Amino acid sequence: MRRRFAVRTSGEVVAGTDLVVLAIVVAAFAPAVLQWPVAVFVLGVLAVCALRGQYSPRITLNVSKDVGTLAAAVAVPLTVIGAFDGFNREVRPFVLVGLSTLCLLLIGRAFAYIGIRHARARGALGHRVLIVGAGPVAERFADALELNPSYGLHPIGLLDDCADDKLSRPVLGGIDELNRVLKEHRIDRVVIAFGVNRDPDLVRVVRSCENASVDMYTIPRFFELGLRAAPRDVDMVWGFPLVRLRRSTMRSSGRLAKRAFDSSIAALMLLLVSPLYGLLALAVRVTSPGPIYFRQRRIGKNGREVEILKFRSMRVNAESDTQWSVDADARVTKVGGIMRKTSLDELPQLWNVLRGDMSLVGPRPERPFFVEQFEQEVPRYGDRHRVPVGLTGLAQVNGLRGDTSIEDRAWFDNHYIENWSVAGDLVILARTAGAVIKQVRE
Repeated sequence: MRRRFAVRTSGEVVAGTDLVVLAIVVAAFAPAVLQWPVAVFVLGVLAVCALRGQYSPRITLNVSKDVGTLAAAVAVPLTVIGAFDGFNREVRPFVLVGLSTLCLLLIGRAFAYIGIRHARARGALGHRVLIVGAGPVAERFADALELNPSYGLHPIGLLDDCADDKLSRPVLGGIDELNRVLKEHRIDRVVIAFGVNRDPDLVRVVRSCENASVDMYTIPRFFELGLRAAPRDVDMVWGFPLVRLRRSTMRSSGRLAKRAFDSSIAALMLLLVSPLYGLLALAVRVTSPGPIYFRQRRIGKNGREVEILKFRSMRVNAESDTQWSVDADARVTKVGGIMRKTSLDELPQLWNVLRGDMSLVGPRPERPFFVEQFEQEVPRYGDRHRVPVGLTGLAQVNGLRGDTSIEDRAWFDNHYIENWSVAGDLVILARTAGAVIKQVRE
């Protein structure tokens, strides 16, 4: 617990310094200028800085790079206060508050950064770094970190699928041992410096680091030729550009938002279609012998088996768990044919969504027998199980249904996970509805 607190201290030092500066500003200007909106001003400055990543653990600390962000952090709340007040106040006092706050924040940051660099040089506020790659770039980068402890990065070792005896630093393991190395050596940050590893292996590294909640950086290939990237995402460490790899948007907060969206929409849909739901259940019961629901075990999030519900549209099929395709014309009932064409047979899966076994949008679930087979044959097929399976998905709205390429499905599913958004889910749901309507008309 103590170690994790130390890792975050540099960001907390910056935030604490800003609070002290804002307290001074409030004491000096609140009675005469800011008056009642003082809380709006203080919270506004801190919010803009936080949104711009000013309080996250940064490697390079440079006041000149903070000028633009701090200027915006001061200007935004002052503009809001002025707009709310109808701009009835004099402009000069507000300009004085803004310029004074900006200057004091820059001075405070300068002293804070000096203190952080000194603390790092003495061994405090440090981060344990694992370098993925065992080539010349990785070794030069590790040497640079040891010669410049003010960056606060302590190289623990290398990770690569090689066994070169000429390396001056320890190779802690191969790519397959990444999770073990992260835990055993308490790694805080991972830097991908490229070695003999193939690009697909590096994708696996990034996804493993996301699950382990460590910060990830990469030294771009051909960085010697120059680098063009968003300045806020790049830290220059002794001539090496470190590009921070942003985490997938489907992190804890995103998953909570997705879960709230799924459960509320599923509950509303079940309520609205309840009369139709009852009629379909009755039709299945009276038109063919057997249960109303078709139940089947599928693989869900993190490889966990879930029981998927559908209205039974076929006669009992004992081979359905291991048979990829069946003679649908011979087995589908009359009511089942209508439900399949309109996708109404999948309405019971709204209960799966409500229970949390599924999501409205996500990779379509597959049977355990085929999952085991596809994970051996299709690159990164298992990565699609990082999120709950869905009623529909990006692969399906792009026509990958039935007997289509499994590799293409895995590609689209992983692309969806990496680029998830609520707006994207709404688009996929709308496209799914459009595809169902088109199928009914045909």
